[in-house]
Amino acid sequence: MMIRNAIITLILLMPLMIFAQGQPAPGTQAEADSLLLAREQEIQSEYGFRDSNTLTDVAKKLEIEDLSSWKMALGLEPDNKVLDNMTLRKLAITPYRALLAQQTVLYAYNEMSTISEIAFKFSIPVKKFKALLGNHDPLDTSWDNTSLQALGISLDTVQAVKQEFEEDILSYGGSVLIVGVLVVFLALILTSIVISQLVHLNRKSSKESIIKVSSSGQVKSAPKNISSNVIVAAVTALHMHKMDIEERRRMVLTFRRTPTNQWRASAVLSMPNREMTSVRRSQ
Repeated sequence: MMIRNAIITLILLMPLMIFAQGQPAPGTQAEADSLLLAREQEIQSEYGFRDSNTLTDVAKKLEIEDLSSWKMALGLEPDNKVLDNMTLRKLAITPYRALLAQQTVLYAYNEMSTISEIAFKFSIPVKKFKALLGNHDPLDTSWDNTSLQALGISLDTVQAVKQEFEEDILSYGGSVLIVGVLVVFLALILTSIVISQLVHLNRKSSKESIIKVSSSGQVKSAPKNISSNVIVAAVTALHMHKMDIEERRRMVLTFRRTPTNQWRASAVLSMPNREMTSVRRSQ
C-alpha cells in the first residue's frame, strides 16, 4: 500500500518537476532583464527614441533607407503603410529589437548573432573565424554559441574580419589557379612528348623499291607503285653507267699498253726474208 502511494505521488509531482526544469533560474532571468534594460537606456541616449515613437520616426533616427527590408526584419508586412504611423509600443516592438533589425538589414547579422551563425552565413570556417577575432585556440568551443554582445565584439570588427578573409581567399584562389594552369600545361607537354615517341614504336619498315634488270637490258621485275617513266629513267641510267665503265676500261688499256721498239718489231716481222738473204750471202 505504501509503495502504491509513493508511485502515485511521483506521478503527480512529475509535471511540476518538468515545469521547474523549463523555467530559468531567478538570478539568470533577473540578470538578463537588467542587461536588456541597460541596453535600451543606451539606445535611448545614443539614438534618441523610445517605444512611444512611431515606426517612421525610429527609421529616421536609425538612418534606415530601405524601410521595407527593415519592416520585414521586424516581422511586419513590408508593404503595409498603415504600420508606419504606429508606435513601437502598439506594435509590441522594443527599441532594442528595432536596433537589432536595423543591424540585420545593414550587415545581415546583429550583435545577438553567435559566432557559429555568422561563420555559417558567410561560409567561413569557425576555427578560422575565431582565430581572426582573437581566439587562437582551435580546441576552444566556448565561443561557438556565444553572441557578439557577450564577447564584446563590435559589428565593424566582424565586418573587417570578413573582408580580410575574402581578400585572403582571393589571393589563395589566384595562387591555386596559377599552380593548376602550370600543372595542366606541363602535363600536356609531357603527353605530347610521350605520344611523339610512341609513333616510333612498332613502326613497319617500308619496303625498298627495287628494279631488277637482266644483262640484256630488259626489266625483269619492278614495284607496282612505280610509274613507267621512273623505270625507263632507271634503266637508262644503268645503261649509261655501264657504257661509262666500259669506256674507262678501254682508256686504261690504252694508256697501260706495253712499250715496244718499232725497229725490233719490224725485224721480227721480216725474219723470213732475213733468213733468205743471209743464205744468199753465204753462197
